[in-house]
Amino acid sequence: MRRLLPALVLLAAVLAFAPAAAAKRGACVPGQVGPSCHVWTAKVKSVNDGDTLDVDVHGDGTAASRRIRMTGVQAMEQTVYSSRQRQGECNAVVATLRLEQLVRKGRGVVRLAAEDPESTSHRRLRRLVAVKSGGRWRDVGTTLITEGLALWWPTLSESAPNDFYSVRSQRALAAQRGVFDPDGCGPGPAPASSLRLSVNWDADGSDRANPSGEWVEITNLDPVNPVPLGGWHVRDTTLSRYYFPVHASVPPGGTVTLNVGRLGDEQTVFAWGRRSPAFQNATHDENAMGDGAYLLDTLGNVRAAMIYPCRDVCSDPLEDALAMTVDPTGERESISVTNLTAGPVDLDPYVLKAEHYSYHFRPGSVLQPSESMRIEVRGAPEDDTALERHWGLSRTILRDSGGVIELSTYADLIIGCAAWGPRTC
Repeated sequence: MRRLLPALVLLAAVLAFAPAAAAKRGACVPGQVGPSCHVWTAKVKSVNDGDTLDVDVHGDGTAASRRIRMTGVQAMEQTVYSSRQRQGECNAVVATLRLEQLVRKGRGVVRLAAEDPESTSHRRLRRLVAVKSGGRWRDVGTTLITEGLALWWPTLSESAPNDFYSVRSQRALAAQRGVFDPDGCGPGPAPASSLRLSVNWDADGSDRANPSGEWVEITNLDPVNPVPLGGWHVRDTTLSRYYFPVHASVPPGGTVTLNVGRLGDEQTVFAWGRRSPAFQNATHDENAMGDGAYLLDTLGNVRAAMIYPCRDVCSDPLEDALAMTVDPTGERESISVTNLTAGPVDLDPYVLKAEHYSYHFRPGSVLQPSESMRIEVRGAPEDDTALERHWGLSRTILRDSGGVIELSTYADLIIGCAAWGPRTC
């Protein structure tokens, strides 16, 4: 056995790195502008589920099967993998069958691409996958996300498809395709009641040190009927999930909050109990990072969701409808927001952002025409009045030398801004 160990180690090394030696260079997503990738072709041996397949990589000197985890997509989970009797969550088997169909159309040959040839996910090679159709390579992830059969799963190490996939995912959500059909798995509890989901994905300070600074807010837009949440769950794009207890419910026109950390009263604020953040922060650089939060009912229907940052049809009714001013000096730093419209505006769906800090408007933060709300940085929220609010911080945060305050949606669309000093909006 000792004599075999060096040979086994050598064989493992050959299997791990031989595909990289045979790789060419090309576009990561066929037909899309972006960084170049290492590119291989392979013969598919089996489709395991909607985002995983086994292949024999061409030119690697071996017939060994390599497991591929598709980059940028997350299909619903399959639980039984036998091709004769597949089972899983709602939409899981549908995604698997669609992937099989695409592979058959390409006659079992796929194009694999990766920015980093050693990129893996749980010991599986992380690769973009394309099939040839009509003489052209066509990206499989694009098809699955466009049809709503997979969630967008951004990664920093393989970020080439992030921007492209996030746009397609937001379009699928808006069109209620695939997993985003609110009754595609059958009518769930309270099917006529509409829900809105907002996620605070950027905690104050260090996200890693402050998981309780992340939360998901679920609002019941039905003014008459409560929505029972017992057995429902919230998830991000990964497999991390929180299941609501049997007594959980959203009152008519009301909200409940899921705190990612350990803060909650288990009545209106529920605690996920995580020791680390759940949601990726959004970026607007070449990596195009972001994430999504999804609320699923007991049948597996996605009843509410938010994919951020907004990258498709990004507009808001309050754009150019509010004026903002800032007083950054002294111990009574404050921000004022004024309604410029002829009707009332509700600030609850919006967030004020300063450097490393955010202020969240509570329900009922309504401004009548020409009214202004003043938010003092210091002071206790229990001292709030209708038009005088307190951030609740114990220290000043606005630099006298200059800075920027932004008012944005939770999907990171900026609708108002105020700057002072040399800074500009």
